[in-house]
Parts: sequence; structure tokens; C-alpha cells
Amino acid sequence: MIKLTGDIRQEFVRLAGITFDALGLKGDATVDVELIDDEAMRELNRETRKVDATTDVLSYPALDEIKEFTKKNYPNDFDPTADAVVLGDIAINVDAAARQAEEYGTGEREINYLFVHGLLHILGYDHMTDSDKAAMRAREEEILGAKDESVVVAVIGRPNAGKSSLVNAIVGEKVSIVSPKPQTTRDRITGICTEGNKQIVFLDTPGMFKPRTKLDEHMDKSVKSSLGGDADVIVIVLDCTKGVTADDEKTIMQRLASRVPVYIVLNKTDLKGYEHTYPIVQKLSALMNRTDGRSVKDIIPTSCRSGRNIDVVKDALKKECKEGGFLFPPDEYTDRPVKFMIGEIVREKALLFLQDEIPHGVGVAVLGVDESKDPVRITADVIVDKQSHKRIVIGDDASMIKRIGAAARRDIQELLGTNVYLELFVKVRQGWRDKQNILHDIGY
Repeated sequence: MIKLTGDIRQEFVRLAGITFDALGLKGDATVDVELIDDEAMRELNRETRKVDATTDVLSYPALDEIKEFTKKNYPNDFDPTADAVVLGDIAINVDAAARQAEEYGTGEREINYLFVHGLLHILGYDHMTDSDKAAMRAREEEILGAKDESVVVAVIGRPNAGKSSLVNAIVGEKVSIVSPKPQTTRDRITGICTEGNKQIVFLDTPGMFKPRTKLDEHMDKSVKSSLGGDADVIVIVLDCTKGVTADDEKTIMQRLASRVPVYIVLNKTDLKGYEHTYPIVQKLSALMNRTDGRSVKDIIPTSCRSGRNIDVVKDALKKECKEGGFLFPPDEYTDRPVKFMIGEIVREKALLFLQDEIPHGVGVAVLGVDESKDPVRITADVIVDKQSHKRIVIGDDASMIKRIGAAARRDIQELLGTNVYLELFVKVRQGWRDKQNILHDIGY
């Protein structure tokens, strides 16, 4: 994707993403954008072009050829701070845009046009000949006229297959917690990935299992809701280290019967390697050529840990987007309230550090988030089933609860973008997973 620095507008980000997709570009690149007036543009022309004149836009390409934007391809043009290849600079004359708007349209649209024009110059387009000019103009109209599209994707699979890791990797933010323990996700978390004019809305569902408590029933209901008509596409995540089980095959066939497009993501390939992964892909490939019209659209081996083929999954889902606008504002990456996200962060750290010492009976109820204080003051209860569990969560000299709190505070500060004072209390609520009032307090 193309990252922007300097004078950034939300529409520039959108148009850069559309350009990236329209040209089939791969990798990460960065462009610096500057909005200036007539006087500054004249001075820039004098300094860089030895011309005493003002123009509407100037582009300064940094690359001689365009290929996949990786450090390997561009060792001398890679910015480690941005973790991207530097494409160049664009200067847009807002005074010229205002004048041209009188003839061509609104000032805002003219500035957007000049941004796209300048970006295409950086990416190798020119207008020296009539044919080049026509090709560049056609591409500009394609990009400026692109309509917003979206798709809703249900991510399902057995517990601990890597569903949450996949969603987090594509969204680029932590919208669902990750833990070595199965059934970590307890609710239908919505993650949102918006790039250019494409928006992918993920329903990260709990792993499929037989419900035993009211909490389990809630989790099971979340899965069924995701598959009951909300989703336009289904992604089934399989753990390649466990092969393809009979339950996996049953799930795939059930989803194919719904006639919703189905993709299979074979995750954790970094743990087994090609020799183990290839036979699984070969076995599943028969599902892509069924004669009844109910075929899997693609099987994609991935590794969320290394990032392998995450972009392939994202690109496939972008192609499933349909016109109709965005479902969420483009700058949002989840629809869950802040209190819920804070509680999930604390729960993630508890699961991480306690491992097998505590069964899956840990809940977190966020009691308050006081943003009037500096640092922001947050209080939360960590809820367990038994008194013996409470002693484990607290630890000797409160060592464990302090460890959980310190790790959670770091992630919460990143989430909120400010300093946080986090106070955790451990409460025993026997049978809490069967008590609706406690589940409500937790946010389920």
C-alpha cells in the first residue's frame, strides 16, 4: 500500500489506495505531499527547474523503474522508519487549483485531481505524446470516478486455528485477542480493513464447539449469526499442523451448501513447511472443481506469524467487494466500544501469563474509564470461578496481577494514544459463565 506523509487529507489516502490497486502495485511505498500557494510554487520552480513561473502541480520521482516495492528491490530507496520504499514528492498549488476550479469544478475536486495527476507522474505516467496524454487521462478518470465498495466476511474454523491472527494481520490493528488457548474469541468481533475504495468487514467468530454454559451459548450464537445471512463471503481457517479432520470436511461442505463464496485459508504453514503443507492443499484442491457448482473459490496457504500470503487473502477479498458504499467510516478498524476492547486486552494478558494454571474461566469487566484524569484512569475486575483461582491470578506478593496489569497497560496506551493508570481487582463469582447479569457487565 502507499503511505502518505506531509499535508495528508483523507481523500488523498483513499485515492492513493485506488491508484495502488488500479495499477496492480505490490509492497509498501511512501509519498510526501505538500500543499503550497502561488509564491511557494514559483520559488520551488526556480530552485528545482530553473523556471520563473508558477504551475499547478510538481512531482519529483525517486525511482527509475516501478516494480514490487520491497527493500530487496530498492535497497537505496527504502526508508526503515516508514518501513516502505520512498517514491518521491508531490507539491500541489492550492491557488492554481482554486482558479482551475472555476472552469473544471469544485476546488476540492481539483486538488484531488492534481494529487492523482502528480502521483501518476511519480509512478511512471507522462503526457509528452498524444497517446501518453490519453492513457494518463483515462487512468485519472478511472481513479477519480471509482465508487466505494464493501464486503462482509465471516471468518470461521475450529478453536485456535488462527482466525483472530488472520483478521488482525489483514486489518493491521489488534481487533481480536490472540492466545495459545482455544476458544479465545468469545464474541463476534468486527474488524474493518479499508484501502482505497474497498472496505472488508470481518466477523471474527469464536471457534466452533458444543456449548455447555450460557457463555458457550453466546459464543455459538455469534457463529450462527455470522453465517445466517450477514456474510457475503466465508473464510474457513484450518490449522495445517493438524491436517484436515472429518469435522473440517463437514464444515466445508455445509458452507458450500449455502452458495456463499467460500475460501479456505490453510494457516500456520511456517510450523510445518512445504512437504507437510502441499499434500493438504492437494487433498483440498478437489473442492475447487466440483461439478455441482458449489466449489471452493481458492485455497491459500498462509502464515500470520511471517506474513506469508496475507496480501493474497486480502486481494482475493477485495475482488469480492460490491458497489453500495462503505459500511463504516474509512478511519475505523472496529465497531466495538473502547471499554470492550480494554477488557479484551486485559483478558488476553491473563490468558497469556496464566496458560494452563487457570481453565478458560477468566472474564474481565471494565468498571470505568475516566478520561478527565491525566493519566486516564481505568478500573476493571478480573473475574474467576474459584477462590483457588483468585490466589493464582493475584500471585505471590501480587506478582501475577501486576504482570498482567503492566502488559495490558502498554497495549491500552497504544490503543488510546495516551498514558494510562490501570487498576485491576480480582473477584470470585462462582458459575459466572452461567449468569446473564455478569455476562452483560462483561459486554457479552
